[in-house]
Amino acid sequence: MTPKTMKAAVLTAFGAPDVIRIAPRSVPTVSANQVLVRNITTSLNSGDVRIRSKNVPQGFKFLVSLVFGFRQPRKEVLGTVFAGEIVETGANVSSFKVGGLVFGSTEMAMATHAEYIAVKETQAIALIPEGYSPQAMASLVFGGSTAIFFADKLYLKKGDRILINAAAGSVGISLVQIASAMGAEVTAVASAKNHEFLKENGAGHTVDYTTLDTRMLTGKYDVIADCLGTTPYNTHRHLLTKTGRFALITGTMCETLAAPIRNLFGSHTIVGGTSLATPKGLHKLIALVEDGTLTPIIEREFAFDKIADAHTYVDKGHKRGNVVITF
Repeated sequence: MTPKTMKAAVLTAFGAPDVIRIAPRSVPTVSANQVLVRNITTSLNSGDVRIRSKNVPQGFKFLVSLVFGFRQPRKEVLGTVFAGEIVETGANVSSFKVGGLVFGSTEMAMATHAEYIAVKETQAIALIPEGYSPQAMASLVFGGSTAIFFADKLYLKKGDRILINAAAGSVGISLVQIASAMGAEVTAVASAKNHEFLKENGAGHTVDYTTLDTRMLTGKYDVIADCLGTTPYNTHRHLLTKTGRFALITGTMCETLAAPIRNLFGSHTIVGGTSLATPKGLHKLIALVEDGTLTPIIEREFAFDKIADAHTYVDKGHKRGNVVITF
C-alpha cells in the first residue's frame, strides 16, 4: 500500500549544499492520465547544483531567478531524472502497468529528488530495457539526451574532427561515445587523470587543459563542442575549419544572443539550444544503449540521505561521468 507521506530533498534557500534538507512531504496524488513512480534512483546533474547555488553562466542569473525565485525557491524539490517502479496508475492510463520499471525526466517540473513522483504517461517516460538497472538508465538521461541533441544539430558524421571540452563530464563522455561510434576523430579536453578513461570510451586524442592552453592548439577541427563554457567561440574560432560548427552547450547570455547574428554573417555555424527529454528521445537513447553506442558511466553513488554530500561533490566540477542518488 502506498504511504501518505514520503521523504524529499527540500531546497530551503539558495546557497551552499547545506540548504538541502531531507523533510517529510505528502506523496503526490495521481490524476487520470498519470502514473505514480516509487523512485529507486535519481541523478544529480550540473543543472541541479546551478539552480541551488545560482552559480550560472554570465548573464543568466536574472533569468534563473525569474523562473526559480529571487530570494526563496519556487521549486521546493529539485531533480529532473527518475527511475523506479510504477505503484499506481490513473484511470485513463493505457501504456504502463503497476509493477513496471520506468525511467525518464520531468524537465522543468522537476521534483524527482523525492521518494515518489507523479508523471503523465505522455511525458518523457519509458520502460527500462531488459538487462539494465534503474541506476544505469538514470545516469544516461541528462548527459545522453543532451549529447544526442547536439550530435543531431551538428550533423556529426564519419570523418569529422571534433574537439570536445570537458569531455569527462556527463554530457562530454556521452558525446565522446556517440562521436566515436559515428566514425568521427575525437580529441578530448580534460585533466590528465581522465585521459586513459577517455581513450577507453572512444577518444583518439587527449589534451590536458592544466598544462596546455587550448587556444594554442595547432590542429583544425570540423566541430568544437564546449560542454563547460571554458572554450568559447571568440577565443577558439581559429581552430575551426572554414565551414566548421561550434556547439554552444554551455555559454554566456552574450554568446547565446550573438550566435544567430554570427550564423547570418559568418562562415561558421554556431549551434545552441536546450535539449528537452521526450518519449521519442528516450527511445532513441535506449536504442543507442542497446546497440552499444552509449555505455552508462557512474562515478559515484550516494544514499538519498547523503544528497547534500552529493551536491558538495558535484560542486567541485570534476566528476567523471555521472552521480546517482539511490533511495
